[in-house]
Amino acid sequence: MTDSKQLKIATIIPAPTKDGSGCHLTQGTRVLLSDGSELSGVISINLSAEANGVWTALIEVHPQVIPTITAVADIREVDITALQDESRVYAAVAAD
Repeated sequence: MTDSKQLKIATIIPAPTKDGSGCHLTQGTRVLLSDGSELSGVISINLSAEANGVWTALIEVHPQVIPTITAVADIREVDITALQDESRVYAAVAAD
């Protein structure tokens, strides 16, 4: 699957420390994307780097899926021509 919207830079902001130990808990960590938006639905973040390389982040996301609403309509064409009309006139109406 290819996504036409790819962002190359993300900022990972750790959650604030609870006690003075300097350790950050994972819950509350935020991921900001290069377009300024915050990534929601983040399940895990894995940071890695090789010697003389750059940091890479593997971010697992469970996106919120917005359901598609489909409707089926039975449309009928009704003749609404008046006696004084010079040509036929039709209207589309929903069937009962």
